[in-house]
Amino acid sequence: MKKLKRDELKKIDGGVLTSIIMCDEFWNCPTGLCCTAGLVCKDRTKYPCI
Repeated sequence: MKKLKRDELKKIDGGVLTSIIMCDEFWNCPTGLCCTAGLVCKDRTKYPCI
């Protein structure tokens, strides 16, 4: 198995393989995340939140 480079790891980390965390009915998310317009929990520093 080949050793992955840093930019290859970033592609995996930010790609489709990451699990999607949905907001609950009260728009709550785990700590450090916030609910976006698509009702998906995302990192508040990278995405606009409701």
